[in-house]
Amino acid sequence: MPSAHLTTVFRRVNVHPVYGHEELRARLAATMRAGRLPTALLLAGAPGVGKQRLGLWIAAGLLCEAGPGEPCGGCHSCRLAAGLQHPDIHWFFPIVRPKGDEDKQADEAEELLAQAVAARREQPLYPRPDGMAGIYLPLVRVLHRRAQMRPAMGRAKVFVVGEAERLVPQASSQEAANALLKVLEEPPPDTHFVLTAAEPASLLPTIRSRLVQLRVRRLKAADVVRFLAEVPDPPLAEGEARHRAGLAGGSIGAALAMGGARGDSTVAEAQALLDAAAHGASVRFRYALGVKPYGGRGDFSATLAAAGELLRDRLAERLRDPGAGRGEPPATGLLEAIREIERAGRFARGNVNPQLIVADLTRRLAGRLG
Repeated sequence: MPSAHLTTVFRRVNVHPVYGHEELRARLAATMRAGRLPTALLLAGAPGVGKQRLGLWIAAGLLCEAGPGEPCGGCHSCRLAAGLQHPDIHWFFPIVRPKGDEDKQADEAEELLAQAVAARREQPLYPRPDGMAGIYLPLVRVLHRRAQMRPAMGRAKVFVVGEAERLVPQASSQEAANALLKVLEEPPPDTHFVLTAAEPASLLPTIRSRLVQLRVRRLKAADVVRFLAEVPDPPLAEGEARHRAGLAGGSIGAALAMGGARGDSTVAEAQALLDAAAHGASVRFRYALGVKPYGGRGDFSATLAAAGELLRDRLAERLRDPGAGRGEPPATGLLEAIREIERAGRFARGNVNPQLIVADLTRRLAGRLG
């Protein structure tokens, strides 16, 4: 007989279903059933396409009582996973930097993470973390501590690390990245890691070499419409859902962030940046001056990530059909432009004025895409 607490958990689902990615999920489920899932995965794709949600789905599938495989959704383990209550699923993501004494920072980081997970349990449609949030060394120490424990109730323990690119080398993050590398190099038994990143090239090469990377593609517009019509409370009207899906470029996160009729979209902002780079110096400087000099760093980083994703889509199309895209820059130019955006993203996570970043970036992109 389950306790009253567990009965409450069973009745309450705190994460929404996974929308889209059917082909990728089918491959992952088959790999889990065959016992061939790599112990360390990197889910790479545009912001807002559901990478962390997919990571939690993988974790539930690995621990499902009917599995491993596609999570059944009805067993004790799956219900705990759906309520973000499973003791063997550890979800890490950027938090504010702990400020206490160095000896106590890991405990502070654990408390901050617990509060953040509780907030996401109450509000699953969470915004992107602040641009100054990160996966700092104290938080990785918490991961180390949990990794050394035995599974509490399942056959394994699973660590989902969202926005892992915020381990980039800056203000102690180099130490955090190296600490994470150590646990990836010598993973404890019965332990799986699923990292997600919109900018996988920002991860240390030594970390990327320990991960099997999977591309999480943008969602179909129909999947975004269905999500907007079913998940938010209250749900969006069909017309508004279709309007946002048409602007969001396959990103549920971008669609949720829009301001109604204004149609704000990270993808639209990213396209505006690329359009500015295609013009002369006067247009580029005017665009750069219109960028907020400080504040909203999370939104600015998201715009850069979306711009990189737009160029990756163009590059993939060129590689599929070399004869297409007459007048487009060569594949090498697109690849170099992607690298320039990733470089700008690293500056954006530091204390560099976004206007200076954009002025330099658009100049460099003009040479790559011109």
